[in-house]
Amino acid sequence: MPINDRLFKMPEAKLLEHSEVVARMYTTDVVSFTAFDSTFTPEYAAAIKNAINAVTVLKSDQVIIDEMAECTQDVLNAMATCNTDYKTVAYFVRKAFKNNKAVQNQFGFNDIEKVRQSQPRMILFMEEHAGTATDHKAELVAEGCNEVLIDKLLVDAQNLKEANIKQEKFKKERGVITQERVKLLNGVYLLVKPINDIAQIIYSDNAAQLAKYSLPKPKSSQNSSDDLIES
Repeated sequence: MPINDRLFKMPEAKLLEHSEVVARMYTTDVVSFTAFDSTFTPEYAAAIKNAINAVTVLKSDQVIIDEMAECTQDVLNAMATCNTDYKTVAYFVRKAFKNNKAVQNQFGFNDIEKVRQSQPRMILFMEEHAGTATDHKAELVAEGCNEVLIDKLLVDAQNLKEANIKQEKFKKERGVITQERVKLLNGVYLLVKPINDIAQIIYSDNAAQLAKYSLPKPKSSQNSSDDLIES
């Protein structure tokens, strides 16, 4: 089984909610469970609570998704800034070197379309562009280009590099966090599943008690016995 496979067929919020309730109710009915299986002691409720707590201290899937979205937006913003500043400088390059294709190509006129959709390539492109702009600063300023903008090109490249590194680092960390969270959620499930299984037997003639400990049915449930107990 892959390490990120969930053993349960319900939303994790539903599993945690059910497990919290079971942990509280179990203390009331522990005598019945212990009479059936002596390994189900009063301490079993604490084990469930501890397993739940271990999950809740980790970032939820939604938090991870939101943080990833923030990283992505930072990259998009940095890319947009690079594009805007490049286009502005390119305007003055055309003014200063309107009849010089060789110099225009030094500024990446023949490459820009290839790099606009790639963060790593845009970083390298902007670093080279910043150097070229610095080499030709006098000509560009003479045509009206803001000197501050020329100096800012390398900063643009550095900001994009930092945003890209942060995004790639988070992608790798996300996999580790998700793997650990699934492992802990499966641990919770493996604690409440036996409670469900025992309840099917000891409360088979008591619908109210059985309902308290039965695992929530998945949406695809057809009310078959397989929804409640697995071999």
